Amino acid sequence: MRAIRIKVRQFTLWLIALICSGSMCLYWSRSADAAHASSAAPSVSKPKALTDFYPGWYATRELLLHHRDPYGAEVSRELQIAYYGKELDWSRPEEQRDQRRFAYPLYFVLFVAPTVWIPFYIVRTVFWWVLAACAALNVALWLRFVRIRLSLPALAALFALVLTSIPVSQNLSILQPLLIPACFIAGAAVAVVSGRLFLAGVLLAIATVKPQICLLPLAWFGLWVFSDWKRRRPLFWGFAVILSALVLGSEWLLPGWVIRYPGVLRAYAEYTKTTSFLGLLLPPLLQWLITILELAAAAQFCWQVRRQPADSPAFALALSFVLTLTVSIVPAVIQPFNHVLLLPVVLLAIRYWRDLQQGSVVMRAAVSVFCLCALLSPLLAVVAVARPLTPHLDWFLKMWPVPLAASMAVPLAAFGFLVVLRKALFQSPLRDADCGPLNFTPTAKGEL
Repeated sequence: MRAIRIKVRQFTLWLIALICSGSMCLYWSRSADAAHASSAAPSVSKPKALTDFYPGWYATRELLLHHRDPYGAEVSRELQIAYYGKELDWSRPEEQRDQRRFAYPLYFVLFVAPTVWIPFYIVRTVFWWVLAACAALNVALWLRFVRIRLSLPALAALFALVLTSIPVSQNLSILQPLLIPACFIAGAAVAVVSGRLFLAGVLLAIATVKPQICLLPLAWFGLWVFSDWKRRRPLFWGFAVILSALVLGSEWLLPGWVIRYPGVLRAYAEYTKTTSFLGLLLPPLLQWLITILELAAAAQFCWQVRRQPADSPAFALALSFVLTLTVSIVPAVIQPFNHVLLLPVVLLAIRYWRDLQQGSVVMRAAVSVFCLCALLSPLLAVVAVARPLTPHLDWFLKMWPVPLAASMAVPLAAFGFLVVLRKALFQSPLRDADCGPLNFTPTAKGEL
């Protein structure tokens, strides 16, 4: 009877995941039309659907084939004409945002270089499949890092839910390259756990093509390395050698770009009006208060566990803290696609689910709230697409913003869950060289 109950539970889980994933795919395919139908008359602020990858591809093509400055005014003007059909007038407030300039480090072009001789309509198809593969590999790498083994139905359900989630769907629909450096960060985490420290440094250096998502993870890895320099220094040398090679190689292509790049970032922050995730949700005073509290809590924990081995629960928790902080406090153009960095937090919740459910009321509430927030968007997508069979009915037009809005609760719930998980994992205050005893010893085998 127990075996039958387990099979029924697994089948139910798989069926729910399949329904949610199918609904999310249908929801996302209709969202663009719903957004267009519910918005005002077309304006210059609505660019053509050339995707986020186009500026990087076009700038690379102009640099390598025509020896033009990808950060220059002429290339920027041509990008704006490609998107908007005209050069933007920066004196007009409605045309100041989303200027579609090339804003990546110059060594981004080294990775895009093989595509510059191929028409963009082919490149975008190939790049979509590259991003899809990175999304799947990202899940596999974090599963290995967290060290959980799931049954086949649970594994299929996890992949289905993640690959059709709002963050991944948005990355794929606009061809946002973030999935690639996110995959390199996950690969670096696995390499550290496996003892391949030089490889971890190499992967972290490559991940800096998206610098804003690397700042806090690099700070944690740096603290961890310098806390035991003699044994961990290969990570530093791997990072330093590859990053130096990338910077010097790109400097040879365009001398002086390193000095100019901070100005490019400042201009990008100004015309995109970048702010942190907390800044989007909270008034300034409360935003700074929450930011300081989150930074203090994460910094204290990272400092206390800096000497722990890479395969310890403390290391996984510290890395999850800095990735959650990256989503919450690092200024960026606010989009749910950054939430792919929260995947290790989801996997930690799966790993420690049974143990936390046997804990205090606060522990049970924290894990339940986080899991509810993580699953709320696909469940609401089911509701959004269940009633109408076409995207033109009033029901879908009213419901389509709700799953997107619900996804915005995930970073806050993730940080709260990590704080509770820290208390659950460690009975006593942590010392510099000791993590303290575990409240429970989780198995590496998932029960889902």
